[in-house]
Amino acid sequence: MKVLGRSTPTIVNAAFNPLQMWDGRKGSLEEQALGPFGADEQNLPLEELERRVQSIAGYGPMFADAYPGEPITRTTIAKAIASFERTVLSDGAPFDQWVAGDQDALSPAARRGFDLFVGKANCAACHQGFNFTDNGFHNVGVRDSGAPDPGRFAFKKVASMQGAFKTPTLRDIALTAPYMHNGCYDTLEAVVEHYVRGGETKDHLSPNIRPLDLSAQEKGDLVAFMRSLTSAPRVVSVPTLPR
Repeated sequence: MKVLGRSTPTIVNAAFNPLQMWDGRKGSLEEQALGPFGADEQNLPLEELERRVQSIAGYGPMFADAYPGEPITRTTIAKAIASFERTVLSDGAPFDQWVAGDQDALSPAARRGFDLFVGKANCAACHQGFNFTDNGFHNVGVRDSGAPDPGRFAFKKVASMQGAFKTPTLRDIALTAPYMHNGCYDTLEAVVEHYVRGGETKDHLSPNIRPLDLSAQEKGDLVAFMRSLTSAPRVVSVPTLPR
């Protein structure tokens, strides 16, 4: 029940990320998959993880079929977890339907919000492409409640990376609260207000962040657009686990 210093990133569309985690310290989903077994989360040493999975007889033929010639190790366990994570995808949201030609898929507010997103509000400076992320690292002026979090700077010693974190996808953003790297905002409305203020802290602030002059309606329109990026839920059937 330990409370971590960072909010858990979504795995939605994580298959498309060239780097994983808020600070980009993991270079693949396979690397990322083993991270939660550490002391701060599952607290399960990898040697014990291997022993437990190896001890379940039913997993033997399944791993042999999936990874011929490879024993059950942390490597193949990570491959299996990452293979599932790559199926957690979001597409076909109302916004996508609108782009495909269904003019009724977006509300007038969401359409106005999209215009603001790519224009006056400048959100598209970082939230780009089909996955609404440039996969870059930016300091957006989030105030840490405790000691300052160095973010990407811990791995890339460039001044602009001080307090910089990976741009998250906006796919299914209405479902992935709390927001920001430290989970400091519970609602999309609060996130919009953060950017309207031009961030909370100004040290090493990204040049893309500046105060925004948005009306109450414009703020609401931005939120309506972001909500339009939520796809219909995919049904995941829980398999019968081997014994």
